[in-house]
Amino acid sequence: MRGKVLAWLFLGLLGCTVFDGLTVPPQASALPGYLSIEEGARACSLVFRCPMLSEALARSIGVPASATRYSTCLGWLAGPLPPSRFGLSAQASLLGCVREAEGCTEALACTFVEPLAEDDARCVGAAGDACASEGMLVDCTSRYAERCVSPHWGAGSECRLGLGSEGRCALSGCLPDTAAPPRCTSGVYVRCDPASNLKVAKDCNTVGLTCPEGAEGADAQCATEDGVFPCDEPGATSCAPNEARVRVCDGSLASEFDCAAMGANCVEEDGDARCARSGEACSPRDPGIDTCKGSAISACVAGSKVTIDCATLGLSCVPPDGTSSGHCG
Repeated sequence: MRGKVLAWLFLGLLGCTVFDGLTVPPQASALPGYLSIEEGARACSLVFRCPMLSEALARSIGVPASATRYSTCLGWLAGPLPPSRFGLSAQASLLGCVREAEGCTEALACTFVEPLAEDDARCVGAAGDACASEGMLVDCTSRYAERCVSPHWGAGSECRLGLGSEGRCALSGCLPDTAAPPRCTSGVYVRCDPASNLKVAKDCNTVGLTCPEGAEGADAQCATEDGVFPCDEPGATSCAPNEARVRVCDGSLASEFDCAAMGANCVEEDGDARCARSGEACSPRDPGIDTCKGSAISACVAGSKVTIDCATLGLSCVPPDGTSSGHCG
């Protein structure tokens, strides 16, 4: 369901019930989530099928949808979330669009920032920046496309080419020497970009960050409540030093998911971080998780074992292949 944050049951109890062909844990307490398990299972099947989708989600909304471990993907898309997460509505809306997509092209069209493959037709014989339309910036040097008319950018943004044909999703032209200083307004970071002489308005909330209301100059920037954490690997996760939050990289800055707000801690497992509670029945990396039995897959979501019948989604259970786990596909 687009534009809506759905409630998900955060579980610390044993036992299971069956609902719409899915084996799900009983309710312990309700916290907001992006998608239901069934919706998450469908969206994660597309993440596994579409090579660029995982990176696109990280760059667009700061959510780490693993393309190699199905339960990890499910945990982020259908597991519990802290109510304090910035931009939940925009993030849920994008993921709702993805789970309804029929294929990779349609799923990628839901994203705000789309990585471009080496053979993408939009960059064949092209270099630098171009406006495919007023609403689409194509950067063939950095290999990504940005949808300027999206929640990722301030209202009124469109594709513009500025100084030196540098492209930006921007509101207008500007001159750095005479422009107003950078500022924060309603979570939007507005500045005159000196590389392009274009006025850019970035909505920090869409990637899980905030822009302190009324901040100006050096104090105006997209940040977490704890500060600014630069990074460069989209979808990479790590624990904050106090192990109370998971940090997720969008390719530029890390946003945070507050584990402590859900009575959990951040744990790192083979290079991936997640929120975990004591007494969990399983981990996404346990033996027997993400394995097939007929059309059903055994998954682990929020520390609880979940059985998903892929056939109810019109899919089959694809067994592990040595590089990726079993998944509905």
